[in-house]
Order: sequence, then structure tokens, then C-alpha cells
Amino acid sequence: YREDDDDYYTQPGMLFRLMTPDKQKLLFCNTARAMGDAPDEIKIRHIGNCLKADPDYGKGVAEALGISLDRVSE
Repeated sequence: YREDDDDYYTQPGMLFRLMTPDKQKLLFCNTARAMGDAPDEIKIRHIGNCLKADPDYGKGVAEALGISLDRVSE
């Protein structure tokens, strides 16, 4: 953590876009499995963070978690 650096989303977005579609799907499934029984508000916050990194990343995680994007505010 650096006080002069508040860009938390560019690097994860770039990494996501480097992944093949199969690896992206695996990431979505692994994320959903790891979040398990976490409360929906935590899942929704995570989806919002993923959307900031890359819209397709957020959409994929939301779908894997079974949460509508309508419930997510960025």
C-alpha cells in the first residue's frame, strides 16, 4: 500500500485481459467457489471492484455468483 497510489484497478484489468477465455471462466468459477457462503453484500462489493478493473471481469464474476448486475453500484 502506498499513500500516493490509489489506482487499484488498472493492473488487475490488464492481467484479466491477458487471460484466455478459458482461463477467465476458470477465474470466475474459482472466485465463486472461494466466496462460498459470504454475505451478498460482500459478493456485491467484490463484483463492483471487478467491474472497475474490467467490465467483462465483473460480469463474469456476477454470473458465476448468481447475482444480477442491477444489484451492484460501482
